[in-house]
Formats: sequence, structure tokens, C-alpha cells
Amino acid sequence: MLRANKPVNTMVMLSAFADEFAEDLETQMELLAAEQIYHIDLRTVRGKNVLQLSGQEIEEIKKQLDARGFQVSSIASPIGNTPITDDFSPQMKDFMRAIHLAHYFDTPYIRIFSFSVPEGENKDEYKTEVVNRMTELTRIAEEEGVVLLIDNDPPFYADNGYRARDILAAIDSPYLRLAFDPANFVRAPTLPMTDAYPLVAPYLSYVHIKDARLNTGEIVPAGEGDGEIRKLIAALKERNYSGFISVEPKGRPGVANPDFSRKAVRALKNLLQEAGIGWRNTAPAHLPASCLPQALPSDYLAQWIPLTPLEQMAETEYDVLIVGTGAGGGAVLWRLCEQWQNSGKRIGIVERGDLLIPTQARNLPTMNNERLNGLFYEVSRPLPGSYPEYASARQLFALGGRTLFWNTISPRMSLSHMRDWPVSLEEMDAYYHTAEDVMNVTQSYTKGSPVTEILLERLHQIGFPEAMPVPMACDLRSRIYAEPDSDVFFSTTVFLAKALNHRPFDLAVRTNAVKVLTENGKATGVQVMCPDKKSYTLHAKKVVVSGSTFETPRLLLYSGIPGKAIGHYLSNQALIGTLGRMSRAGFPGALGTLGILMPGTSERPFQLQLRGPDGYDWYQSFQEKPLLEELEMIIFCNGMVEPRFENRVSLNFNRKDEYGVPQLLIHFSYSEKDQAVIRQTMAAMRQISSALGITLYPLAGQPTTIRLFPPGEMHHDSGTCRMGDDPSTSATNRYGQIHGVSGLFVADNSVLPSVGTANVTLTTVALAIRTADHIIRQE
Repeated sequence: MLRANKPVNTMVMLSAFADEFAEDLETQMELLAAEQIYHIDLRTVRGKNVLQLSGQEIEEIKKQLDARGFQVSSIASPIGNTPITDDFSPQMKDFMRAIHLAHYFDTPYIRIFSFSVPEGENKDEYKTEVVNRMTELTRIAEEEGVVLLIDNDPPFYADNGYRARDILAAIDSPYLRLAFDPANFVRAPTLPMTDAYPLVAPYLSYVHIKDARLNTGEIVPAGEGDGEIRKLIAALKERNYSGFISVEPKGRPGVANPDFSRKAVRALKNLLQEAGIGWRNTAPAHLPASCLPQALPSDYLAQWIPLTPLEQMAETEYDVLIVGTGAGGGAVLWRLCEQWQNSGKRIGIVERGDLLIPTQARNLPTMNNERLNGLFYEVSRPLPGSYPEYASARQLFALGGRTLFWNTISPRMSLSHMRDWPVSLEEMDAYYHTAEDVMNVTQSYTKGSPVTEILLERLHQIGFPEAMPVPMACDLRSRIYAEPDSDVFFSTTVFLAKALNHRPFDLAVRTNAVKVLTENGKATGVQVMCPDKKSYTLHAKKVVVSGSTFETPRLLLYSGIPGKAIGHYLSNQALIGTLGRMSRAGFPGALGTLGILMPGTSERPFQLQLRGPDGYDWYQSFQEKPLLEELEMIIFCNGMVEPRFENRVSLNFNRKDEYGVPQLLIHFSYSEKDQAVIRQTMAAMRQISSALGITLYPLAGQPTTIRLFPPGEMHHDSGTCRMGDDPSTSATNRYGQIHGVSGLFVADNSVLPSVGTANVTLTTVALAIRTADHIIRQE
């Protein structure tokens, strides 16, 4: 998320070595829950190291953790805690056991050590052997999809910044990283931030927090020793670190000291608060196990939208069953309900997530930019299997999907970027009109805003006549009589409401689609499961899958749906951003809101946006906007990325979710052509900014003026079930129906044949409405 008004509000995840809080797991969880920590580094339980626990003990631990809503942040293994002169082969069995446990507890991280050197000998003489062993461990880790975290413990080789860097730089793999421990550096002895951090910062992916005194080696709560922990926390904030900070109270495995451990947690929290760093509250929701709404009299609603029990849905044969309630699924539902008002057709829709909020987050009076971004990161989660090639991607499972949080910017895709699509430009124009009408897309959001009108005129004067006020899906119509004014910004909730007022439909939430069912080349329904793992078969004449660019191919691949292109051609635009400032001279006192969009063209393979000023591109009417000495704005571009077969998602049968479905592996890289577009875009950003009189500055915590964000940061992923006429290069036909499977359709971002430069939601909605119309015509 980009912000212009102040440095990014860093949010970290807290974890703890629970065996220093208590010996038994139940007491560990009780004490950690009191501190609002729900992740643990699994090291010992009841005095036994995690690798020594039996299969039955591990299964029981998993049940206990799940029952209390706890998750494992890392497997704190003893791998590498042996002399470098010993034969390493006996530890390989333990290493594979650690990998198995990481998969079982659904964590990518395994803590390891760097081997001890004979006392009195020069550690540097053993560098080659340490690197060789670490190389082999890393090779296996990469194959297994886990990340090894070197602990810089002083008895072992990587006890200072130089030797830690020796290993990490020599192997240079995203599957081998550092768990930075200030107290361990102090005990080496070396100053953690002054001496070690500058050497190892590029490799830091995890933090163990404990502090120590340099003169005695005594372990003390964070901030009371010589571990330079305030400097560490400031550095983490500067780099917008969002990973784990794990409290390791004294670094004594299995030695419980609950009083000191609580002090250690509170000391860390005080330092984080002092630095303005938040931590995500991972407390479990304690939701009921059943998918079913609570039984109430028939004239009452248990929620703000009618829900249907899965038992009832399992007894119905639907004319159309929709999987997913994001932009595509919502659009299909609305169109079917609008066109089939009095037809007697049966329509069902299921959603994996729960009821989160009943409107777009920007419509909530309590929201501002900072709270909205914080809420999104609280309720979303990293995309499993995305590390390291697509590491910034996140998933949100909720009724309405990501439309609850999107920025509502809704441009059309450039005609030049759709010329090779299997849909005529005339037909796209017609469906764009329909989508814009139902989503209330308008360029009037910044109407009358001096800062937008002045900068827009300047863009036109310097040769960019196509620059326009940003088109947004927001209902700005004046209200009369009893019409409410609560849903200005668009989300799928609007589709659900419009559909509900056309005719009834069946909706179930917290319902995970496990398999699409087919018979003789025809879709017949979907197998779904509740959180309590009870399975239901929902029967349907036609199935529309609208899971997402990732969940849709995952479901189709696991269902055995044929198609060479399913999961391939993963596309996303390259997100490039910077911060701009310019003099207020020439602008009136009242600036208004800045929102300008310059679309991509056949000659310009990027879309540019100016947003602001000072983070106030949207705000509540009762917020006070500060008077600025300079105009501050966000400038960012979406660079076009070519669709390539090798960019793909695949099933990882070594890692499965709680429903037994394999997770994904994401494979993504930029081609030489993509890199050329990125360079062209950066150069154009500098040129355009200079022509407008804008001085560029780095975004918070970034070393360069213009930043290329990591792949996945932009939520414009698409292409994994792309439409086309050739089954060898496309998953669906021109109407979104899977090649060779009658009655099975896809309606979400994944059907886009190419991603272009524009925000994708409007195009996805237009195509979804078109798919719904095709289904209606077939009837």
C-alpha cells in the first residue's frame, strides 16, 4: 500500500519461544494468550525437543494448538548444533523430520545453527566446510519449499556479522536467511547494530528478541542491555519490516521462567509502541464450528444478509452454482438475478470466507487510510506458496472478497491492449457500458478540485492529452426523500443487494469448494466442506468458478479438469512508485483532492496515476486536513507485463491445507521485455515529474527515489485461466467456458488473456456479465 502523508505504519507479527514460559503446552498457551500472542516457535514440549516427539505426540500438539487458535511460526530445530568435525550424515534424518514438521504445522521457517568449531581453533579455517554443509541443506530446503533461518548463536560459526555474511552471501539463496538475535551478538562479543547489522541486513528475515549486557553476558529484558534494540527496531521500521519478532526470553530451551518471560514480552511491546510500530492481533475469532446460520424463527435474519444451510443446498439442483463472491462472482449473480427475475431458476453461491463487513471499507465512518490498510493486513494473509518469486501476494477470504478494500479505480483497458482478444472491441464497449452503469463509474470524484484541474491542464500542455480525472466506482448522486447514502464506494455488496432485490438466491459462507464434479465431459456440481470438515455435494447444471487468479486454477487442477493452459500465463503489472513534492505557488488555498490517471497506449506500455495530496485522496468529511507548505503526492505506474506460459501456478502435493487440498507453488519472473518496460516507465516518471515541476523523493524506508515493488504487491493478478480460441494456449473459450467441459465456466481476473496497464476490476466485471448473458442465452 502506498501512502504519502507519513512513513508507513509498520506492523509486525509477534511470536515466542513458549517453552520458556511453561513446560506443558496448555500452560504455555494460557500465558501467551494473556499477552495476546498466538504464534509460537516450537522448540520443546514437556522437556522433549520437537524432533524427538512421537507422531502421536505431534498430532496431539496440533489438536491443542488448533483448539486454542495458535499457529507455529517456526520449527526451532537443533540442526547444526553439532561439532563441524563430526560426521553430518546422522543429522540428515533429523533434518528431514524438521521439514516434515514444518509442512505439518504449516510454517515455512526452520531455525538451524551453523556448527561448533573445536575450542581454541580459528573458526575461519572451517568456513569452506560450513558453507558446503549449508549449501546441501539449502538445496534440500529449496526442493521442499522451506526457509532455513541461521541463528547467530556464539558457540557456532556464524557468531558475528562477518562470518554470518560469509555463509549467506556465498550461498545467496532466498531459502537460507538469518534470524537476527541481538543478545547472541552481544555474547560473541560484537555490537549488533553498529558492527553486525550493516553486514547482514539484506539477509534478515526473522528476529529473535532478547537483550544482554556486554560486560557480564547477563540476559535482560529488551532495552536494558547493550543489544542496541532501539536501533534495531528503528531499522526494522525504516525497512517496513512486517515479519516475525519472536520473544526468546533467556535463550534457555525448556527452562521455564514465566515471570521473566512476561517481563520480556512487555519490554518488547513498550519499545515497539515507543517507535510507533504496531503488531497484528492474531487472536482467534472463536467462531462456531458449523457453517450453518443459527436457527431462528423464519421471519428473522441471523445476519445482515440471508444465509442458507448447506444441508438445504445439498438437496437442491441449481441451474447455476457460483463459487466465490468477489467482483466476478458478484457480477454473474447480479446479472442472472436481473434477467431471471420470474423464471423459477435456482441460483446458488458459496463463499469460503465469512461475513466480514457489510460494505466497502471506505464507507465505514471509522476508516481512514491508515486504519483501512491496517485492517486489510489484519484480515488478509500471505498467499501460500508465493515465496520467494511472488512473495508480496496476499489473499482475503470474505463475503465480497478484495472488493471490500480495493481503491475503486475503474479505467477501461486500452483498445490496443485488447486487439488480440477473442472478444470484439464493439462487444467489449457494450459490456464496459453495462459494467460502468451498475458500478456507478464516474470521473466526477475530483470534479471542481483545483489541484486536479491545474495539474491536468499542465499534463495536456506538455503533450499528454489523454490524461483524465481518475475514473472511480463511487455513487455520487444526490439523494432525495428516503434514499440512503451509505454505499458511496462500490463493492460486491452492491451486487448482492441488487440481486437480492430482484429475486431470492441461496448463499452459504464459510464453505470451501474442494472439487468440481463432472460426468461425461459435463459439470454436475461441486464438493464443498465446512470448517468442521463435513462434506456436502452441491448439484448444478452449470458451475461458475470465481475463486481468484490463484484459487480458481487450484480448484480446477485438483479436480482433474483437463487443459494445458490451466494455471499458466500468470500475469500482473509491474508496480512502480515514488513520492513527489512541489511548491504550492500557483495553487489556491483550498486544494481539493488529487486524482489523475494517464492510461497506457500502444506507444506507452504503462499507466500513470497522481494521487493525494498528502494522503488525502479520500477522507471522511469530519477529518481535518492540514495546511501544507508543499504539495505532497504519490506517483505510481502499472507497467505492462507480457503473458508467458512459464509464469504459472502448480499444485504442491507436499503441502496441503486443512481440507486436504494441495497448496500452490507460484512461479513468476520478469522477461527481458518486461524489464525494458520497467526501465522505460521509470525514465518516463522522471521526465513527466520534471516537466510538471515535481521533485521526487523515496517512499518511506526505501533507498531509491523510484521503487519497483516486489511481484505480488499489485493486486492485478490474472491470466491463469485465460480465454481464447486455442485450447493449447487458453483455458476457456471466448465466453469463459472451460474447453472440453460443458457447463463449467470461469468468471474472475484469471480469464483475462493479457493484463494490459489498466486496473483490472472493471474489465473482469464486464467479462463476467458477458459470461452470464451467454449462460442465459443457452437456456
